Amino acid sequence: MKEEGYGDWDNIDEVLIMEELDHEGKKAHVKKLWQEDPEKYFEWKEWCIEFNQLPDFFGTCDNPIPIDESKL
Repeated sequence: MKEEGYGDWDNIDEVLIMEELDHEGKKAHVKKLWQEDPEKYFEWKEWCIEFNQLPDFFGTCDNPIPIDESKL
């Protein structure tokens, strides 16, 4: 079975990092992740939405927050 994003534990680690940042810090961290590996980043973002992680930043399954990573 293929791991989603960065793998279960690393996905959680990225959530914990994001929870410590203010909104501008979150945007900068997301931009870095996106630039390093867009495929893993988008899988992690979907994982976060699916498991209701960082709903203030990514939104929820019913109400995702659109983000244009290229403009961060």
